[in-house]
Order: sequence, then C-alpha cells, then structure tokens
Amino acid sequence: MGSKKLKISALKRSKHVRVKKNVASNQFKKQMIKTKTDRKEMRSEIFKSRHNNSENGESFKEKNKKCRMRVSYQATVQEDASSDLEDDVTDMINDEDISYLKENFSKKVDKQQDDHKYTESKRKRSSNEDIDYHEKKFRKDYENRVLVGGNRRDLLPIKTKHGILRQSMVIREKDKDSNTASEEDENEKAEGSEVNDSDDEVIQNETESPEVKTENTAISVADLLILREQEIQRQKYRIGIICSGILERPEERITNFTCLFDLMGRASKSGANLVSIRKIAQISALEVFKDIIPEYKLGQVETENIKVKKDTLIRVTFENALLQQYKKYLQILEKTTLIVSKKRPNAEGPLTTVQISLAEVATNCMCELLLAHSNFNFSPNIAQTLVYLSNSRFSQIRERVNACFRTIFKTDKRLELTLHIIRRINHLIKAKQNNVHTDVLTCLTSLQIKDINLDADKEKEIKEKKLEARRSRVMNLSKKEKKRQKKLKELEKELLETKAEENKESRQHKLTEITKLIFNIYFRILKNDPNSKLLSTTLEGLAKFAHVINLEFFSDLVNVLNNIMETIDLDYREQLHCIQTVFVLLSGQGEVLNIDPIRFYNHLYRNLLIIHAGKNHNDFLIILRTLEEVVVKRRKDVTYQRLLAFTKRIMSASLQLMHNGSLGCVCITKNMLQLTSKSVDVLLDTESFVGSGRYDPELIDPEYCNANCTLLYEVSALMRHYHPICAKMAKHLAAGAPISGEGSLSVDIAKLTPEELFGQFDSTSMSFNPAIPPPRKKDAKNAKGNFVFSNDILKAECSSALRNPLRPTATSCVIVDFHGALCKIK
Repeated sequence: MGSKKLKISALKRSKHVRVKKNVASNQFKKQMIKTKTDRKEMRSEIFKSRHNNSENGESFKEKNKKCRMRVSYQATVQEDASSDLEDDVTDMINDEDISYLKENFSKKVDKQQDDHKYTESKRKRSSNEDIDYHEKKFRKDYENRVLVGGNRRDLLPIKTKHGILRQSMVIREKDKDSNTASEEDENEKAEGSEVNDSDDEVIQNETESPEVKTENTAISVADLLILREQEIQRQKYRIGIICSGILERPEERITNFTCLFDLMGRASKSGANLVSIRKIAQISALEVFKDIIPEYKLGQVETENIKVKKDTLIRVTFENALLQQYKKYLQILEKTTLIVSKKRPNAEGPLTTVQISLAEVATNCMCELLLAHSNFNFSPNIAQTLVYLSNSRFSQIRERVNACFRTIFKTDKRLELTLHIIRRINHLIKAKQNNVHTDVLTCLTSLQIKDINLDADKEKEIKEKKLEARRSRVMNLSKKEKKRQKKLKELEKELLETKAEENKESRQHKLTEITKLIFNIYFRILKNDPNSKLLSTTLEGLAKFAHVINLEFFSDLVNVLNNIMETIDLDYREQLHCIQTVFVLLSGQGEVLNIDPIRFYNHLYRNLLIIHAGKNHNDFLIILRTLEEVVVKRRKDVTYQRLLAFTKRIMSASLQLMHNGSLGCVCITKNMLQLTSKSVDVLLDTESFVGSGRYDPELIDPEYCNANCTLLYEVSALMRHYHPICAKMAKHLAAGAPISGEGSLSVDIAKLTPEELFGQFDSTSMSFNPAIPPPRKKDAKNAKGNFVFSNDILKAECSSALRNPLRPTATSCVIVDFHGALCKIK
C-alpha cells in the first residue's frame, strides 16, 4: 500500500510554522547576544592594550591594529557592520578621555558581563523579556559611546567628491525625556501592563503637569496653549472620576468633596490658569448635590450618648457628613460672589473678568440649588444671599436671580420660602432707602395673589369675641355635657386634619402677610420717594394687585396718583401704569365710591397714539388691559361722545401697530359693537351724519372732538392687511360684527380676548401664526380693471372712445368709477 499523507488542521499547521519561526528568531537573537559580548571583550582589550603600550613605549595604533585583526577573526559573521562600528569608536576617542575611560569603562563592562551571566542563569523570564532587556542595555551603551559631552550624537556620514563628511546632531534634554518616555510606554505595552485608574489613586496620587523650563530656552504661545489644554483635560478626567465615585457610593465617599473644593479655590501648581477647571468643579459639585440631596429637611442627631442600630448609625453619620460638605460648598459659593458685591478698596484694585465670570457661575449654582431643593437645609441662607445679589451692579447676575425668584413665586406651595424672600427684599429696600435696581421689585409681579381679604384677622377676632360673649350668657353645663363637648371638639380637630383645613388656614395667613409686605413696600415708595426709578415698577405692581387693597385706601390712593401725574414729569409707561391702577381700583370694590376719573380718561386718550410698531410695541399690552376696564367694563359710565372718540382713536392706533396689536384693537371695537350697537354703529354708516361740526383728532379732550362726524375708514385698510386673521376680523367688523351667519367669525377666534390675541399671534420669534401666503403674480400688460358706469349713454361713449382713441370726443364731463372709486374728468 502506498504511503498516506497525514491530514492536519490549518490551526495546528499555523502553530507549527509559528514555533519554527520562534526557534529561528531565538537562535538569531542568541547569536546577536554573543556578538554583543564579543564586542565588549574587544573594547576591553583595546583599552587595556592602550594602557600597556603607553607604559612600554609601543605605539597605540600598532597594538590597536593587532587587536582588531584578532577580534575580526572571531567575528567573521558580522564583518561589515562590526568593523565600521569599531573604526568609528576608535576614531572618536581622544587622548584627553583615556584616563576617564580607563577608570570607569572597564568596571562597566565587568558589570555588564555579570548581568549577562545572571540573566543566562535565571531562566524564569520569557524569551521576549530577555531580548528586550539586552536590547535596552545595548542602546544605552551605544548612546554612551557615541555621545561626546553628553549632548551630541553622530549621524550617518555623507560621501562627497572631497571625501567623507561626518555629521552630528545636538540632543536636548527634552528630546531625551520624550524618547525615554516613549520607550517606557512601548515596554509597558509589550509587557501587557494595564493602567489601573481607581478612585483612590486618582484622588490621592495626583500627577502634576510637566513644568516648563524657561530659564535658558524660550517657549512659544502655541506650546503654552497645548500645555494648558493638556492640564485641563487631565483635571476634567480627575473631576469625572471623583463625581462618579461619589454617585456610586455616597455613604462611603462623601469626603471626596474636599478634592472638588480644593479645585474651586486654587490654581494649578504648574502655574497654569485653571479658571475653567474651577467653573467645572463648581458645576460638577452642583450636579452631584442635586442627585444625592433628599427632598426633606435633615436634622443633626448626636449619637454619642444614645444607643442606636448599626443601620441607623450609618445613615445618621452620612447625613451629618452630607450637611457638613453642603455647608462648605455654600460657603465657597458665597465667598466667590461676595467679591463682586461688596465695595472694594483701592488697595485691592479693580475687578477682573475672571472674578466676574466665577461670580456668575457661583450665582447660577445657588439658583439651581434653591430651585431644585427649596425645602432642604440652608435654603433661607441661600435666599438671603440671592436677595443681596439681586441688587448687583452686573446685569447678568441680577437677571439670573430675578428669573430664579419668579420661578419660586410661581411654584412655591408652602409659601415659607416666598415669605422669607419678600421680608429680606423689604429689609434691603428700607436699608438702601429705595436706592436699589428695578430688578429687585420686578420679580414681585409674579406672585399669585388672587382673592385675599386683608381684614380677615380682624373679622376673626370680632367673631371670636361674640362667641365668647354668647357662651358667658349660656347656663352652666353639667359634667356629662362638658365631657361630650370636649370629645366633639377633639373629633372636629381630627376631621380638620384629615381635610387639611389647618394647612389651608396657615397658607392663607402666609399669603396675607406677603400681601401686606408688598403694599408696605409700594406705599413707602409712593410716599417717601415718588421721583425714584422704582416708580414705574411700583405702579405696575399696584395695577396688578389693586383688587386686594382695602376700600378705605382707594380715595387717598387715587388722589396721590393724580398728583403724581400732574406734578411729576413721568414717562409714557409710568403714566399708563398710573391710569391702569386707577381704573382697576374703580372697577371692583371701588364702584361704590363716588369718584369721577375724568382726568384719567383724558390722560389715556392722549397716550393712545404714543405706542407704535417700533421699540415700544410690547407696551401696548398695558393699553389693552386698561381699555378693557375703561371701554368694555365701565361702558355704562362713559358718555356717548367719549365712547365714539375712544373707538375712533383705537382704530387709528391699529394702523401703526404690528398685526397682533391690530388684532387687539379690532377685538375691542368688535366687543363695543356687540355690547353697545346703537352707539358705535354710527361710525360704520357711510350716508348719515349725526350732529354738526368737524372731527378734530388733535384735540386733547375726547368729549369735544366731534367723533360722530367721522367714519371708521381704517376698516377698509385693514381688510387688505397682510395677516389673514386681521383681514378676516376687519371684514367681520365691516359687516357689523354679527354673532352668526354671513361674516361671522369662527368659534376659536371669536372667544379670544384682546390680551389672548395679542399674545397668541405675536411674531417676536420671527414666525407668523398662521403662515403668510405669498402674493399672487400678476401680468401688468394683461391687467384689466372693472368699470362701473352711471348710465348706458356714458357706457356707449366710453366704449366708442376706446375703439377710436384718436378721434376727439365731444363729451365735456365723464364720471367713471374705476376700481370702485368715483373720478370726475373734465
């Protein structure tokens, strides 16, 4: 039988091939190691012969030649490479270096031989580690041989016509450090070493960034930026490790916050500016605290003299440590913000942009903490700090605090924090004598104050006194009846607790205190400093909360506002707020008072045309709210001429406003037509005129401007408005504002108020609601008009004139209605 070939898998065959290659490479490497040892022996013999020849008088070159011949016979395998290397070595050695080499080099060679014997005797290392070890030693020896003075290395020579030209390269310490570092990295990769980035190593064994030596060498700006970026990335990595460790096990690693606190208050040890790292540390600590802080308030418990369970002790210890770290963090933020808030003496110098930016980040962190955990510990302390920051000279800090307070006033249900903030604001304004920024007061308009009875406490006291007097008149009860009433009271108290009636009473009491503080602030400003910059904000707040003011203050407040408008040169916005406040006062409880607001009618009529589609268009919302109170709600108290004058002035103002302002004006006119059809309908009648005279739109008093002698021609202009909703409402108004049938509005538009129309169709976000359709393209050559003729004779004359344009006509007078307009041509 023939010989059969053994079948072997591809995996085994590749393994066999790899083993053969490893054996061949090991043999080659062993041969290289032997060659290296032979070279070392050759060098030692060279230097020994040189030393002996100097004593016997024999020339150094002859002995050196004999040694080279003897060694070359032994190293025939590496003829070219070894001989060139030896010639270079001998040529570069000077006579001055003989003494140094004689003392040190022989010892180094002996030590290297001993190391080689030690490695051969100890076979625990792998073959790769052995080769790397000897290769590293050979490179080190080669650098020592070819370096002259420790800072120059020979390169490959260049062969020219005039002979061989030797080359060398200067080596700097930076290059050597980079080379050695790269070699170490390669060795680590070859050995398969892995980096262990544990939390403790990153936190405790912080490796500093390489310092730049600028004593003898200059450094470029690009290098400085690179070093700074490297330092920032390293610190970012460290901050990430610390924060992730705390979030994983906060009970065990709560003390790691100290590392973040150190980064917040110091710069880099290498001298780099780490302002961005300080900001990142503040924001990172903020996010960690927001995650680990509970939703309830913690209390510090001393467990020294109390026996508790192990789990309870762990929990209490963690809560105490959390409060301590949280307090330190807040102290760092407060210290950062105080730098920009207090008055700085001249010795400290002006503020820098770095300090301002750090203060802005710290303010943002405190606002975020207060919004996220308003019921946690130290919330009143944060609120007090933010109240003083609301009066900062930097607008960004004031705006951030103002937005924070507005959000708290809208979302705070317990009202404890809201009451504390308003008390601190009252104290600040009183201490500064009204010399504060307007942002301190503008946040108060976000308070949700609706139905508050400021006399509720007095009424409650009177009611209790009456009950006590009634009880005293009742006969003495028996013991059984007293016990029965006592049990009934306890039962009623439990029922109130289940219904949360006590919480409602406490909330109502806090809301009453808030309202009293607000009016205390506003009335103090009106009385003591009506010329201050806070007057506009004060009037705006009074206009919003005027419905809860006690009735006994109405007449005095109206007189004060009238004196302010007549004696003080107010801005148009302040005048509008004064007018709005008066009419809000007189629209609710003030209807029972006998006060004639005729002066404020004139002020409102005069200021209607001040608002236009420019910078002050958003202030038209104040006019819309005031017109709702004056023209719609108080329409029965307004005279006929004044009502027509306001209607005409409102439609005149609609032509100079944006489309949302025009919609508000048309909506108010629509409401007046529907509620008082017999009065305002006259302005839509194009054939009859009531009374005599001429309409004077420049007259200040609306009673005598003869508004009944004019028409609402603005409606025809609004029917061609670019906004489709505005054009639709103008057509609805021209049809007489019908509720149903032809010309009526859809339900979703008809039910909107003027304020809702103004806000819903606002285009400040650079988008129209709905989208504006593009205009139609018309051909000017083929455009044809519609002709309406008064009689058939005129139609025949015009048609004949158009057929024969050169023939003169004998018509002396032609009346043509072109596009609906009457024209007289002579």
